[in-house]
Amino acid sequence: MFRLPPLPRSDLPPSSHQAHDTITSFFASSPLGSAFDYKRKADEALIGPMPFYLASPDIGQDVLGLVGKLATLPGLSLEARETAILAVGAKFKAGYELYAHTRMAMQTTKLEERQVDKIAKGEKPEGLDEESSVAYDVAAYLAGTPGPLPQELWERSVKALGKEGTVALVHYVGFYACTCIVLNAMDAPVPEDGE
Repeated sequence: MFRLPPLPRSDLPPSSHQAHDTITSFFASSPLGSAFDYKRKADEALIGPMPFYLASPDIGQDVLGLVGKLATLPGLSLEARETAILAVGAKFKAGYELYAHTRMAMQTTKLEERQVDKIAKGEKPEGLDEESSVAYDVAAYLAGTPGPLPQELWERSVKALGKEGTVALVHYVGFYACTCIVLNAMDAPVPEDGE
């Protein structure tokens, strides 16, 4: 049972229409939209974290704007980015996040399927490049360990990613930790094939 059920645009309050249209337009023009299902096929109701964002439409639109800004941050390869996102999803056991970004990683990165599968299970795979390796370690630590990031891990990240890349990495970890919390609060289901 959905805690915040996905609704087609016609069933949303008028105050949510603009947010619905912004979200739909964002996904339709983004690689995210072709990598995984963000709406139901039957009625085009937005799924995943989107019903939550539509419940607070002003914030929902801002969240999507932040996703666009995150994508422009320099210093983080697609492989390192998706490694970090999957590591966070695994720590939070956020099913929809893992579903979406497993598909995203397979379509947009050079990560091997076995690597993606291990990361999604919360295990660090062998054969990651140094950027993805440090991205995994930083993301797993920040998403799963209370207290400050150890200095040696910060320094390793700056060495591998530079200051800009490390800042981008921490932004991604924080954003996707928040997304996972939203998904878990909603108990957002993973779409089934043909849904």
